[in-house]
Amino acid sequence: MASNEPYRLPISIKAALVEGGRACLLLNERGQWELPGGRLEKGETAEACLVREVREETGLEVAVERLVDARAFEPVPGKELFVVVYRCRLASAGEPVLSAEHHELGWFEAAELDRLVLPEGSAESLRRALDPAI
Repeated sequence: MASNEPYRLPISIKAALVEGGRACLLLNERGQWELPGGRLEKGETAEACLVREVREETGLEVAVERLVDARAFEPVPGKELFVVVYRCRLASAGEPVLSAEHHELGWFEAAELDRLVLPEGSAESLRRALDPAI
């Protein structure tokens, strides 16, 4: 029997932070390299969420450039969310300061993505963000 309830998912806004042909990734507690970002808060724009989350997780200031991807995603079995990925660049120079949420920060070129453990769909989003022709 089909439910009449609307399909609702939490929304996560992610940054494909690109500088010098490399993207910034964070190593999470599941041993995966993920894009910086997090949950959209009530009344917050996607862009404001992105700037806030990247600052909280990396200490870096970013400028949002363009939408890269939007899709449903299941980071762990039974926990689904809707991910929106934006390409960003550094808004100002600065040294990253890693938050307690992650174990490591790294900058990776597109050619390196296949050797990394990434959440589903992340490699495709990163390739689009790193493609200078797009």
